[in-house]
Amino acid sequence: MPKKKITPLNEEFDFKLFVTITKKTLPWLLLFIFLGIASAYVYLKYTHPVYQASTIVKVKAENNANTILDINSSFYADQSKTKLAGDIELIRSNIISQRAAAKLPLNISYYAKGNFLDFESYKSTPFTIIPHITDSSIIGTRINIRFNENKRFDLDFTDHSQTLIALKGETGEPLKTPFGEIVVNVGKPNELKIINKNLELGSYYFFFNSADQIVKNLNNAVTVLPLNPDANTILIRTRHQNAEKAADLVNAVATEFIEYDVEKSSEVANRVLEFIDNTINNINDKLSTSENSLADFKRQNKLMDPTSAGSSYISKINVLRDELYEYEFDLSVLEKIASEVNSNTELSSVLFSITGNENSSDVSSAVLELKTLMQERDEILIQATPNSEIYKATIQKIELQKSLLNESIANERDVIQKRKTSVKKQIAKIEGQFGKIPFQQAELGRLERVHSVNEKFYSLLLEKKAEFAITRAGFIPKNLILRKATVAPSPISPNRALIISASLMFGFLCSFLLIMGRYLFYDELNSLEEIQQYTDAALLGVVPRYRKEIPVSQLLVDKNPKSMISESFRSIRTNLQFISNKEGPKVIAVTSTISGEGKTFTAINLAGVLAFSGKRVVILDLDMRKPKIHLGFNVENEKGISTLLIGRDSKQECIHKSSLTNLDIITAGPIPPNPSELIISPKMKDLIAELKTEYDIIIIDTPPVGIVTDGIPIISKVDYPIYIVRSHYSRKVFLNNVNKLMDENDIKDLAIVLNGIEAPRTKYGYNYGYGYGYGYGYGYGYGYGYYEEDSKEYGFFARLKGMFAKS
Repeated sequence: MPKKKITPLNEEFDFKLFVTITKKTLPWLLLFIFLGIASAYVYLKYTHPVYQASTIVKVKAENNANTILDINSSFYADQSKTKLAGDIELIRSNIISQRAAAKLPLNISYYAKGNFLDFESYKSTPFTIIPHITDSSIIGTRINIRFNENKRFDLDFTDHSQTLIALKGETGEPLKTPFGEIVVNVGKPNELKIINKNLELGSYYFFFNSADQIVKNLNNAVTVLPLNPDANTILIRTRHQNAEKAADLVNAVATEFIEYDVEKSSEVANRVLEFIDNTINNINDKLSTSENSLADFKRQNKLMDPTSAGSSYISKINVLRDELYEYEFDLSVLEKIASEVNSNTELSSVLFSITGNENSSDVSSAVLELKTLMQERDEILIQATPNSEIYKATIQKIELQKSLLNESIANERDVIQKRKTSVKKQIAKIEGQFGKIPFQQAELGRLERVHSVNEKFYSLLLEKKAEFAITRAGFIPKNLILRKATVAPSPISPNRALIISASLMFGFLCSFLLIMGRYLFYDELNSLEEIQQYTDAALLGVVPRYRKEIPVSQLLVDKNPKSMISESFRSIRTNLQFISNKEGPKVIAVTSTISGEGKTFTAINLAGVLAFSGKRVVILDLDMRKPKIHLGFNVENEKGISTLLIGRDSKQECIHKSSLTNLDIITAGPIPPNPSELIISPKMKDLIAELKTEYDIIIIDTPPVGIVTDGIPIISKVDYPIYIVRSHYSRKVFLNNVNKLMDENDIKDLAIVLNGIEAPRTKYGYNYGYGYGYGYGYGYGYGYGYYEEDSKEYGFFARLKGMFAKS
């Protein structure tokens, strides 16, 4: 049956192997979980909590006073068409940020220093600073303060020249500093004790903030987003390390946005009222003057009302005088509009409702068109810069409209002047006819007419003032706060539950990856069944792992003949007859791939079991590069195979007796420079032939064939070639050497002994060793573990590194 190809990765899933590796990885799992939880603890301990606050604003326009009074409100209807994007940009602008910053205590930032983190004491600081700063370079500099007993405190900071300045002061008293004068106040007498108690964990410090920096920080902290465009709702949100400050920031921005909108909406009405007030003051002076003149004239001339004969003339003149004063009022309004147009101020288009002049519709239309263009300019300026093309185009339209408006005002002024001149001529004509009446009576009538006109004009202005005052009072916020921000009870970051869960997942994930990595790259041999999958070599037996410390002699079968190890070697002794059952002396060669697989251990104990059975046994240590047999039997190594083969010592001089009957040893002797030549020399063949005449079994401990090829000629000629594989230590690729010995060197009787298998488990055990990258085959050279300690194991990461190095 063709054998499976040995690959670097496990291509088939073996559940038992997976379970075994999982059990062996449990300590790593606990370690990874511990590291994850420790990391989460450190992260949570040293990370500032971040709180989120948000408010929702709904955009809406309404003016109830205009509806009640039925005032011409085309200008205000135009204002109600607010674009959602424009409102968002307005909220983001410095205009709202400056107004909001002015309403909050942001000029000084107070911090409490703790063992791990520093926290901002927003509105909760136990002390306050009243500054009078004369040197602005102190702004942004950290100033440390520590309170002592008896209302004393220490102050220190580093100035712009990196000089440490330390000061002492008393609470409630002015303290002169290089940057000005400050007063440190403590609210209540017992709060100083509270401060000192809290300062056992740290001290306080504070910063002076500039107005520009406050506005910049506010703009960066607040996020404005459209929540529902169909419902015209805006979300104002911020995140901060102080929950109360976060709520105050968004509430202040939302409130100032609403107040700013109301102020802008009522600004035109305020300016109209201001114009009316100024006009009323002028008319009031004229009215007072006319009243005084009329009273004085009557008193001096003792006159009463005009005669009935002149009443018709007087009524005509009164009508003409009323018309004349209306023209004069219209001219003053036109002068006001022209002044505003030329001064680039906001236009009070509602002035046209005062005149009542139907012929002024051209001017009114031109003013409304100009107002619309100015509104477009303001909206564009919120979202674009003055250098943008759309802004420049709008400015050109405005200038053109101003020119048209000035022409309309000039035309309207000419028309009114002509009408005024006509009325004056009519009055002069009537007064000429009225001159036949006595002079005193005519003068009395004239004074009464002047007083009447001034009184009517005054009443008209008062009426208009009342209307526009009601209009201004009728402005309600067109932006409504649907939900005010509240102080967040818990932070949004760091999320403790998420971080702890992630740390646990990190532990499980790392463990799973480690398990999968170890499983995929696991290439150790653990059972006879695995060996059978990759080679046709005979399976001679297994040797259980010795759980206690192996003695220096490595001979265990004589210590406890009834032990499992002794029984396993007796089983191997029995199985040898299935390889060769011929009569006569037999030669056994024991080899392995690398050092540390139990080659010498197996040779010594197999020799002991054979000696117990009454066989005469001798052990030859041909591992002349790294001899060990002499250590196992505690004999000298001055004479041995090397000196015997070169003829320096005789066979009898090199044979050592062991403590067991029928068991002798020939050590390797001094390490020669040419062990390969000695092993393949004719004297070696002669030595084995001569030993066969004296011993029943000759056991040869050969060098590892995976490192050097010295022992292959001997192995190919022995009766029982034995190849040692160590469970949880030998790699699957080691079996390539077994297959090469059988195929290329024609060693068909090669048998395998699996050493170090777990006794309670027939297939998989514990104590996995890691390693990869040994050199297999013949002629590898000397070293690479051969001259290291046998117990050396190679780690998983070293093997992985070796794979990457090869790739």
